[in-house]
Amino acid sequence: MKCPNCGSDLDPLTGVCPQCQRVENTDQATGRTPASGEGTERAPKRGDPDVELWKASYSPRGMIGTWVILGVITIVLIVVDILLIQGPLKSHAGSLWGITLGLVALAWLIFLVIAWYRKATIQYRLTTYRFYHQKGFIFRTVDSMEVIDIDDIAMHQNLLERLVGVGRVILRTKDSSDPLLVLHGVPDPLEAFKKIDKARRDEQIRRSIKVQ
Repeated sequence: MKCPNCGSDLDPLTGVCPQCQRVENTDQATGRTPASGEGTERAPKRGDPDVELWKASYSPRGMIGTWVILGVITIVLIVVDILLIQGPLKSHAGSLWGITLGLVALAWLIFLVIAWYRKATIQYRLTTYRFYHQKGFIFRTVDSMEVIDIDDIAMHQNLLERLVGVGRVILRTKDSSDPLLVLHGVPDPLEAFKKIDKARRDEQIRRSIKVQ
């Protein structure tokens, strides 16, 4: 297929013209009129502004497994205490309840602080050309990489994560410092997966690289 703008051969996989960096709509090339409501997205091209495409912070829902385990342990301890105060430790019911509830409250407080800390310190940001990963509170670290350096992307969710709408996005990259970057606690991970994947594919089109 030829580019109607300059006459060069289009890439058969991407439809990109290597000369003018245009993506020709198949319907236009064949002369078919697009159906009503069928839109045509503007093709990525060199010189596109670097704008923010997606941003998120760590979601405490990413600790759903921990919350469930902690809840089960809390219920078990309460049941055990009830059984004990009805038997051999009946005379020490007050002390037993005090110790149990104190330990349970401490455990919940620790994990609530961990969840708050992660939400406050872990942030993800995607722009047209770069991906940023921020972490840390007192000593803050911001890592960035070009989206073109992302070789592969995957999304993982277990059953509990699917129920609460959170998951992990895994990036395999050419970056020597982060060859396997796992984004934990990502809200709506499917949306993040699609936007990161589209950003890297758009950049491949801009650079006339075969889309993988």
